[in-house]
Amino acid sequence: MKPVMTCKLQLHNIETSRSPEYKVTEDRQVILDQTKEIRSHRVSFGAVWEGTTERQAQSENAIFGEQTPCAEFKATIKNEAVAALLVPGKKYYVTFTEAPD
Repeated sequence: MKPVMTCKLQLHNIETSRSPEYKVTEDRQVILDQTKEIRSHRVSFGAVWEGTTERQAQSENAIFGEQTPCAEFKATIKNEAVAALLVPGKKYYVTFTEAPD
């Protein structure tokens, strides 16, 4: 089994943007499709952290924060159903495993 790394990250921000959709015609011209719009959601996560020594001693966040004291993960999501599940301020586990080429 390949090694696995799990981080606990907090969602700091979601920015939603809209942009027009373009299509390519049969004669290879790129034209604006005014009937469609692409929505995307830029998400920013950071490492969890506990602010006081007392809380750190009893918190799962402290364990993750000690092992990964600084982390940043940013992504753009186009899947509306996935973006709707994410809530700023909530914490999420992110698991990294090696992927095939």
